[in-house]
Amino acid sequence: MKTYRNLWNDFISDKNIEISIKDFAKGKKRKRKDVRMFLTKYNNNPKGAINYIRNYVIDYVNDTHTPVVIYDGISRKRRTIIVPSCRELIVQHMVVNVLKPMFLRGIYERSYGSIPGRGAHDGKKAIEKWIRYDGKNCKYCLKLDVKKYFDSIPHDILKSKLEKELKDERLLTVLFTIIDSTEKGLPLGFYTSQWLSMWYLKDFDHYIKEHCYAPHYMRYMDDMVIFGSNKRKLWQTLDNINKELVKLGLKLNSRSVLFRFVYERQGREFGRDLDFMGFRFFRNRTILRRSIYYKMCRKARRIYKKEKPSIYELRQMMSYLGYLNGTDVYNAYLTYIKPFFDFGKAKKRISKYDKRMNKEVLLCGN
Repeated sequence: MKTYRNLWNDFISDKNIEISIKDFAKGKKRKRKDVRMFLTKYNNNPKGAINYIRNYVIDYVNDTHTPVVIYDGISRKRRTIIVPSCRELIVQHMVVNVLKPMFLRGIYERSYGSIPGRGAHDGKKAIEKWIRYDGKNCKYCLKLDVKKYFDSIPHDILKSKLEKELKDERLLTVLFTIIDSTEKGLPLGFYTSQWLSMWYLKDFDHYIKEHCYAPHYMRYMDDMVIFGSNKRKLWQTLDNINKELVKLGLKLNSRSVLFRFVYERQGREFGRDLDFMGFRFFRNRTILRRSIYYKMCRKARRIYKKEKPSIYELRQMMSYLGYLNGTDVYNAYLTYIKPFFDFGKAKKRISKYDKRMNKEVLLCGN
């Protein structure tokens, strides 16, 4: 097993802190008042801001947090997230920047969700390739979901796995402090949680593929799909998965199911389609999950009735565009969305707004 040592100097280096400051403020976080205030200080005195972060991380402690409840439209769940402070976010980016080689080493090729370049659309393409060109091994589908994954990860097992590969005590102390910001599990909203949750199941992914001999296996965060040609072998695989998850302090929820994947006979469809990552997969087409499509249509109509919709509303609609481009719903788009929403105009307005905001941030220190 490869170990990682002597990372502290790289961790607190000016270069790592500067890169982390630029990364943490990307996108919508620039609208946060505390982010804008910090960037003002950074523009006025870059060296002072870098030294401030370095001194903070040397004696790192978690700030006080107030949990926030949000609704995740894709998973259709209410989630409690913790919003980290600016300096906490920067430290989390610093940790990930230094540990990224460790997180990515040996990662399973079909693990998606929180890895750069491995989003839902990349996973969608892989599933479409399996079901359309290897139908023999996609006769049955085992769909699994880890129960309350982020909230259930035991700190002791996670720390033990980290100690085996990471041999820098000072960096481990910072990372353990971040992990201990909650009594159990990983806090949703922390940048480090995305990477740790992916890395935690790295060995588990290889166990399913290499020891359970799954023909086609994919994991999207805590959701898993396994295709196979033999129903009895998939039941055996399910038993092995349950035993392996117990070792990790995890368990599957009641929504895990094994079913015959949709197939066609005499011009009729039988079986069940796969609802995964916000998509519904059939043998010959991929469409949107119904709840997502309905939300998109309702949002388009609400925006259509407004004289000047907000940038936030336009961003919401633009986020749906990727789903539209990657699915076979073009006729439905022409009928129910295009008459009410112009993606081209929305993109131009968002672009102008972002340029103005970025200019303000760059000039706020002058």
